[in-house]
Amino acid sequence: MSPSSPILAVEDIEVKFPVYGGVFGGRRIGTVNAVDGVSFEVYPGETLGVVGESGCGKTTTGLAILRMVDIASGRILFDGDDISTLGRTAMRPLRQKMQMVYQDPFGALDPRMRVKDIIGEPLVAHGVSGNRSAYRGRILELMNMVGLDVHMGERYPHEFSGGQRQRIGIARALALRPKLLVCDEPVSALDVSIQAQIINLLETLQDELGLTYLFIAHDLSVVQHVSDRVMVMYLGKVVEIAARSDIYRDPKHPYTQALLSAVPVPSPDIEAEREVVLLEGEVPSPLNPPAGCPFHPRCPMARPDCRESMPALKEHTAGHEVACHLL
Repeated sequence: MSPSSPILAVEDIEVKFPVYGGVFGGRRIGTVNAVDGVSFEVYPGETLGVVGESGCGKTTTGLAILRMVDIASGRILFDGDDISTLGRTAMRPLRQKMQMVYQDPFGALDPRMRVKDIIGEPLVAHGVSGNRSAYRGRILELMNMVGLDVHMGERYPHEFSGGQRQRIGIARALALRPKLLVCDEPVSALDVSIQAQIINLLETLQDELGLTYLFIAHDLSVVQHVSDRVMVMYLGKVVEIAARSDIYRDPKHPYTQALLSAVPVPSPDIEAEREVVLLEGEVPSPLNPPAGCPFHPRCPMARPDCRESMPALKEHTAGHEVACHLL
């Protein structure tokens, strides 16, 4: 694969979940299109930020890429290989190249295991731990890499702070020397001061190890700091994707404009003068999405054609794609 080729190419994927109801929950009442026709590419060494409200399909997209949930249609190409239909056995060697950093740093760690065993578990599971000396050396290397004292390896997760637990999770994710990390809200459960430390750590590791990140978050200020490009999702669809500078300087989609207008500005004078776009109503139910553009019930600029057909994701300017009839 040439340096200009994407390490990850997602082509029109769909993820569907059945919904059950009734007195005993045994009657199928519908299907949720959690991810609906999503396409994008991620290039080696870059960070693609994925933003949107809760329930927009961000995390499900990340899980689908790692083949932790099945896709109903579409293709996922990783490192040039089509992994869309690979079974568990065929996916096993590829899982060494793609790992996940989870949102809840405590829930993602086994409370009964010592930290050194948590970090070393992927090495054992994939049969690459080597001899005892090499195994211990790799664990110590990983702990140093993420800023943990080596003596902490004998402790259990409950003895650590939230930021330290997330460092443990990052060390475990790096154990197999992956190329791609899917970071699912990796700092949302942490205090603001600790968030900055974890973000700086991720950036340092990216520079040192040549990592590629899919960075899922709802905090637009965090995404602005870490991302090279930003992808905005709404109700399972991509509505805008562009370079970070383009998104934050000149957002095109009304939904992106509304999201950015809600980000606090540190200057009181600018904050007092700028226009805030207030969205009316709630996010439509994914069980019964609206016809046409899914954002039109809340869009202040909706037109008749917005209610009739879903706009395609098209390039508006170089590298800036938008799905909106207004453009």
